[in-house]
Amino acid sequence: MHLSDSITFTLLLSIHHTVRHTVHSLSITESSRAQTARSRLTEAFRSPSKKLTLHPELVLPEPSDPTALLLRASEVTKLSQIIRTKAKANAVFVEGTVDALAPMGKEQEGARGNFPGPLPIIFSLVDEDSLTSSLEQLQDVEGVEGILMPFFGGKQIESVDSYFEEAKNHPTLTDECGAIFEAGLQPIPEIVLTPGAEWLEEDVVRLVDAVKDTCGGLDPVSIVFTNGEAAQSDESTDSEEVNDDLSTPNIAIPASISKRLSFVGSVRTTAGAGRMNTATSQLSSCKFNGAFLRADCVPGYRLNPDLNVVGGFWSAAIGDLKSLKSKSFSFRSKVKLEKDVPMEWYNYQKDIMESGALGGPSGGGSDLNSDAGDYKGF
Repeated sequence: MHLSDSITFTLLLSIHHTVRHTVHSLSITESSRAQTARSRLTEAFRSPSKKLTLHPELVLPEPSDPTALLLRASEVTKLSQIIRTKAKANAVFVEGTVDALAPMGKEQEGARGNFPGPLPIIFSLVDEDSLTSSLEQLQDVEGVEGILMPFFGGKQIESVDSYFEEAKNHPTLTDECGAIFEAGLQPIPEIVLTPGAEWLEEDVVRLVDAVKDTCGGLDPVSIVFTNGEAAQSDESTDSEEVNDDLSTPNIAIPASISKRLSFVGSVRTTAGAGRMNTATSQLSSCKFNGAFLRADCVPGYRLNPDLNVVGGFWSAAIGDLKSLKSKSFSFRSKVKLEKDVPMEWYNYQKDIMESGALGGPSGGGSDLNSDAGDYKGF
């Protein structure tokens, strides 16, 4: 009898330990604030008309000059307003310090209840070691709904098996996702794919399930797929052509998982000659919900981080990508810091006439000067 009781107790203890382990592995839950963030981001990433949503990446500079540092807040506020009211983006990814981001969050949150309303802000985590301090600082910043997390430090994934291998080498990822949920935000994993790797439908489903497990048993609100950079061979002479072929992830979203979460694909091609239009069309054909328009699309953005120029570029580019008008004619895109309405209208009419959209004499070459900022489409 005592032996039977001992066996029963041992079995109960074993079952209790197993249940505790299972519950712990799935114990990550969303706070009410995180659920609100999920709702706002889902609305931003998915279009009711099933059109591709557009989300630019903004890299906020960290000036060393004290005067420029003082002026940064007003410049970031102005940029935020331009992206919201003129570019009409769906959400915005922001890379930079939390201090640089704060004015944008304030401007967006101040637009709540107005039209156009605020855009959800996703903070790009560059250094995973700074997650804790960033979360503490973001508690005092309005408008931020999620954090972009480059899984495995941005290391390329060529298969589901390679994902599992990298997950073993990064055991703290689940805790980091849990900390983001607990802070009232949404973790948005970025998976960098190996260029040229083939992904079957069942492999994509397994990959999404694996990401869910990494996030603590919860589907993330979205997954960002980015194509990794391919090593150029000696035979590759046209770097622009190589960039075009690899600017978007070569992965199709199966219908079986398309309603579970949103899928966003990165676009990393430099604007001009219709390259951005081609890239976004490729994402649409692969059933992505949105396009993450990286800062790489802005010509010379690393050399000229002028926020006025960046705002003007995205206003023109996103408007062109959303336009249903024919892209068969070329035009000049001019970015002006201060707008004079009559002169702007005159320039607009002049550009249309020069573009040939209204007809003109045949023959003659293009007079577009790409070095001076003229673009043949986006």
